[in-house]
Amino acid sequence: MRCVSIAVTGDVLLHPPLVEQARADDTTGRGMDFTPMLAAQAPYVAAADLGICHLETPLAPAAGPFSGYPEFSVPPQILPALIEVGYDACTTASNHTLDQGTDGLHRTLNDLDVAGLAHTGSYRTAADAAGSTVIDTGHGRVGVISVTYGFNTGPPEQRWQVNLLDVDAVLVAAIAARAAGADLVVVAVHAGTEYDTEPNSDQRVAAQTLLASPEIDLVYGHHAHVVQPLQQINGKWVIYGLGNNIASHATPVDATREGLLVRVTFSQDSTGSWTTSDIAWVASLQGPGPPHRWCPLTTGITCVDPALDAAVLARTTDIVNRYGAATAGAHRLDRT
Repeated sequence: MRCVSIAVTGDVLLHPPLVEQARADDTTGRGMDFTPMLAAQAPYVAAADLGICHLETPLAPAAGPFSGYPEFSVPPQILPALIEVGYDACTTASNHTLDQGTDGLHRTLNDLDVAGLAHTGSYRTAADAAGSTVIDTGHGRVGVISVTYGFNTGPPEQRWQVNLLDVDAVLVAAIAARAAGADLVVVAVHAGTEYDTEPNSDQRVAAQTLLASPEIDLVYGHHAHVVQPLQQINGKWVIYGLGNNIASHATPVDATREGLLVRVTFSQDSTGSWTTSDIAWVASLQGPGPPHRWCPLTTGITCVDPALDAAVLARTTDIVNRYGAATAGAHRLDRT
């Protein structure tokens, strides 16, 4: 029997305070180091067969200029940190993908290629867009599809440059990924209502439709910047919203400092069929900073202070289980 584990996290959203933190943390000579910010993820991400991040914004030239909301352009120095903690791939379809136009889109994909991180969701050529991203984990081949609900800065120059949330198109892409050799297909959906812990109708309809297909094994989401529930549908799982991986919003919504890291394990039986054999989640809390750090709310670790940590963990647990996830077998992961 083969098993494949996949670790997924929410938005990597580098607001200016995080860039300043990386400068303060630098001992590398690169001018900034994001690794200390993300280091606590390593035991979870590196332990998985496949780690997938969501790079929400375009990358700037290494020397900048850098910018935050509303039109992001962020340091490519984030990429070594993502690799250091164990990520193998990044999804790139988001409402901010086109913040720096086609030039920013191309620069981001070029930098990901140079770093050795697989990617999907935005494309340099129509041929790339028509292809499939299938990653060989050594235990099974995983097809990854990335889509977004729309863009903040207008449509792309070419329709194929970024995948939009179109369930029919996703189903076609899933079939193509299977034809390209994928044993499993996962879909990252960048959608939802910002700061709302409830999935909206677009998310719910997409999950129901996609998980009704035998071609798709997992749907997970980001964009709301807060944690949303997990739900089992047709024996498979949707993670409606992972919250933020790392961010520093100016908004006073405290929940934007909370997130999920979810590890999904798939097992193949003697007939060759794959099923979800385990789904485990880690709640995270980023302190108000500085220093800005991703911190797991697990036994024996204090993120901010015990009372706040306990309150956030209780709130996250309630949200995660709102649609019966615990009854269906999802569980909190205290240790890797």
